[in-house]
Amino acid sequence: MFERFFNYSNELLCIASLDGKFIQVNDAFINCLGFDKAYLLSESFLNLVHPDDVTKTVRELECLGAGKEIINFENRYISASKEIKILNWKATFDQETQLIFATARDVTSERLISSRYTQLYQAITKNIIFAKTDVKGVICEVNQKFCDISGYSSEELIGKTHKIVNSGCHDKAFFKEMWATISSGQVWTGLIKNRKKDGDLYIVESIIIPVFDLDKKIEAFIALRQDITERIHFQKLNDKTLEMLNQTGEIAKVGGWELNVETQQLTCTQETYKIFNLGSTHNNDTSLLEVLSCLTELDQQGLLEDITFCEKQQRAFSRECLVSLQSGEKKWVNFTGKPNKTGKGAFLISGTVQDIHEKKSNEIKFKQERQKSIQNAKFSALGELAASVAHEINNPLGIISGYAELLQMQGGSEDDKYQAILKSCDRITHIVKNLKRFSRTDDTPQKLPVNLLEVVNDAISLTLPRAKRQHSKIYLNAHDEVWVLGNHIELEQVIINLINNALDALAKHKLRTVTVELMKQDMLPKLVIEDTGGGVCSSVIQTIFEPFVTTKLAANGTGLGLSVVKGILDDHLATIAMTNNELGASFVITFPATEK
Repeated sequence: MFERFFNYSNELLCIASLDGKFIQVNDAFINCLGFDKAYLLSESFLNLVHPDDVTKTVRELECLGAGKEIINFENRYISASKEIKILNWKATFDQETQLIFATARDVTSERLISSRYTQLYQAITKNIIFAKTDVKGVICEVNQKFCDISGYSSEELIGKTHKIVNSGCHDKAFFKEMWATISSGQVWTGLIKNRKKDGDLYIVESIIIPVFDLDKKIEAFIALRQDITERIHFQKLNDKTLEMLNQTGEIAKVGGWELNVETQQLTCTQETYKIFNLGSTHNNDTSLLEVLSCLTELDQQGLLEDITFCEKQQRAFSRECLVSLQSGEKKWVNFTGKPNKTGKGAFLISGTVQDIHEKKSNEIKFKQERQKSIQNAKFSALGELAASVAHEINNPLGIISGYAELLQMQGGSEDDKYQAILKSCDRITHIVKNLKRFSRTDDTPQKLPVNLLEVVNDAISLTLPRAKRQHSKIYLNAHDEVWVLGNHIELEQVIINLINNALDALAKHKLRTVTVELMKQDMLPKLVIEDTGGGVCSSVIQTIFEPFVTTKLAANGTGLGLSVVKGILDDHLATIAMTNNELGASFVITFPATEK
């Protein structure tokens, strides 16, 4: 029965001699150390003790031999699997048998847990504001961190409640909700604003943890806190700075963006979305494709080239683009970007986008007015020159035509030479008359019934000399008079501008013809001007009437001509459209219906 009890016990039981030999060990002892029984009985147990614990083990053996009992002696053993086992011993020496009777418990897990708890407790109490209270909230333990931040000594804090640091910034409902949470056994987390002994406020991020006894009843509360006063201060300062930046961006109409070149992902500020009228549903992220879809085809290509240039050349860029919003409205914006390579290998481009529509519109108006002023100055000079030319030419022209008529009367009306002279004189008179009229400027242009055929003829007569110089031909197809309500000089300017543009397009082509066709279609007066100049690039057609859009070199065109043409026609309630035909470009002007 004794042997059965010995082997079935959960305690580690053994019988040993003072010279360090096991006489008997039970199964629990064998299972704990992992050695077989024969090995344990053959080896000195001092060989199994951790080398650092051999000395104190020998000392305890000496005490046993002297008749002293061992209680709660702990040493470390090394198991067969090389694990360290901590054993807690109780032993006695029997003088009659000269044997040691001992029991041991494997307390390895307990000591490991205790060690970890101690390390954690020390780390918390050393680095985190720590306080422990009883179930009524009376402080029973604090660490130095609590004393340092509150300004109170531990003696002043222990025995008091946390009312001693109450700032008065939280209402009763706040603390009621806190106590309801921890009293129900749950952990409470939140920010608390407390007051120091000197009256200053501080903010802590708090975790309050209920501590339970063996009956699972709350016996205490542990409060762990971290001082975040400085962090909150900087956060408020950062929020204020960010708000100022947002307000500044809104006033200046400047948004920010950052592009991941590899993923084509864009991160934008809210002002950027506002500029592009993309709504507030975005979460600061969008794709480059979505932004590009708002631009014209030409600007899309240009911006992509800028991004590629920025990536490869590591240089900044700036580009003005025309944006088409979802509402149909068009807006000028300015893109800037610069390389911003990160350490993670991703290549980023950071930049701004600014709404410059108002500035650009004023700039366009200024340039248009400046262009108009230059033209008016030219017309004024031309008018003076035309008046002088008319005076100088009309006098000898009158003599030539007079003598030609006299000679015709004397020599016979059938003589072709006199007819040719008179016809040439009439042509010179007509050109001078048109030149004088075209050079006039009206401060307040009036809309009067105008014979469009007469306007076309006058325009052709003024552009024909240039056409002849570059070996181009101008054809007119018109059978009937077409009347519209308008200003003769302004409409003549429109037609001359379109014919001159056509002649510019013909310069590099073998077939050089301009066809002007005047007609009525569905009771609406229509004027069509076509050329054989090869047409206009499809990417430009949609914006051809926008200011500063030109297919010419910078030295040969301002990009304002067609915008001026459209402005004049808008003022006449007429529309103009441009398409490409088989050989070149075709401009179609449609006037509103009017009675003669």
